[in-house]
Amino acid sequence: MSKVNLPELSKPARSYAMTLTAFIVVWLLCFSETLWSMVAIWLRSDTYAHGILIFPISLYLVWRKRQHIAATPLRPDVKALPLLFALVVVWYFANAVAVNVVSQLAVVLMLPVLVWLCCGWQLLKLLRFPLLYLLFAVPMGDNLVPWLQDITADITVAALQLSQIPVYRDGLYLSTPTGLFLVAEACSGIRYLIASVALGTLYAYLTYTSRVKQLVFCLAAVVVPILANGVRAYGIVLIASLTDMKHAVGVDHLIYGWIFFGLIIFIMFFIGGFFADKQRPQPVASPAAIKPVPLPLLLSGVSVMLIPLLVNLLLPPLAQQPFYSTKQLEQSLTPVTESLALPQFSDSSAQLAGIWQYENREIWFYAAFYQHTDDKKLVSWHNQPYQTASWTPASSQRRKLQIGQQSLALQEVDLRASNGQKRLLWYWYGSGNYFSADPYLITAMQAMGKVFHFSQHGSFYALSVYYEDDPVQAGRILQQTLEQRFSLIAAANSAEPEQVSLAQQVQQP
Repeated sequence: MSKVNLPELSKPARSYAMTLTAFIVVWLLCFSETLWSMVAIWLRSDTYAHGILIFPISLYLVWRKRQHIAATPLRPDVKALPLLFALVVVWYFANAVAVNVVSQLAVVLMLPVLVWLCCGWQLLKLLRFPLLYLLFAVPMGDNLVPWLQDITADITVAALQLSQIPVYRDGLYLSTPTGLFLVAEACSGIRYLIASVALGTLYAYLTYTSRVKQLVFCLAAVVVPILANGVRAYGIVLIASLTDMKHAVGVDHLIYGWIFFGLIIFIMFFIGGFFADKQRPQPVASPAAIKPVPLPLLLSGVSVMLIPLLVNLLLPPLAQQPFYSTKQLEQSLTPVTESLALPQFSDSSAQLAGIWQYENREIWFYAAFYQHTDDKKLVSWHNQPYQTASWTPASSQRRKLQIGQQSLALQEVDLRASNGQKRLLWYWYGSGNYFSADPYLITAMQAMGKVFHFSQHGSFYALSVYYEDDPVQAGRILQQTLEQRFSLIAAANSAEPEQVSLAQQVQQP
């Protein structure tokens, strides 16, 4: 085995290495909470477990470039400072309302910016793939699940029809003569897609030098697992139908999935290997002349990363406002305890749940309130407008209503249960006295309130009714109920100082 001779660092080069190390240490200390939130997700989630390997892989890819790094001229670039400042600001706002994906993306993107700031554009260009590959460490992609569920259901229905198997689709429920199947979140194929894209991107980088081939293979790494997951779902339904539901359900379902996915990835890589480019050794230039890194650059980079800490120390504590007035709204409701018709919200400062009567119909109402002083967040993956284990959406759309002088945008979802029940759901969010169906807008408003220390409490409201055949009629019933009761909802969200504090009226339905 031949010995690998590492390039010896000159004194100026060592100053760059020490400066970059100092940047990374400060980065680790300042954003340790965000980084640990990523690690926690890797450890508990099968979908994002691959994140554990991303940083070691990136370090290995950097190590492969060590000879070229030694020959790259290093020049600090102050043009990276504004981008570093922007990322710190984005992190600060996202962290204020616990939007983990945005805060984690901002923190990970700081690493290539720190390399650019400390060592210059040439080194960043050389290491752009290893550094950007770190984005796969961020646990993201859950918002693709509903879209992937629809595609999986479409492919399954089309394949069953081609196979002459009668199938009826109602939302994400597929009914065949053998049984009823649900394209659940676990069947969306999101874990296969994320793993395929992460592996496929790395394979394309290591196997091809042609940008066209790299792009084609990366696109295949996206399209192939989506189509394959549809075929997998079709195979499960087909096997279950042919074996009278004895196979391809329960544990078999998961086993077939991973075996099938592994086979698809192997075939994709095997075919891709026939088009591999010969990796020609790139000439390594002589070590570049390097000037010592200026001390002001180190201080400026560290200062930018310390801005959130300094701001938190200088700002006064958040006031204990706002106050709520939920008494009248609560008195108008017939209280209910647990029910499948109620949303799933946790860690709220207060909740209200009950029923209104309208023309002998039960109108289900739910509200959850979140104080701006709490660390709990209104918009999150575990706060759901309906219980996903019991309901699946058949359709969803935005609606805009004019209720008196108030324009209200809300989300309408037509829901289905496995027992055939149908329910029309309307829901919307609030920030202060502003209502919207857009959770991202509400989250941004809450972030502004928490950062600049003015009141932007959060709230959630849901109204629903069961129906048999006519969703249009169900919508009219909800609208008429909302027109009658909206003044109570608006009053409950008021912030008059003489009213009872929200902390004194916590309700648990």
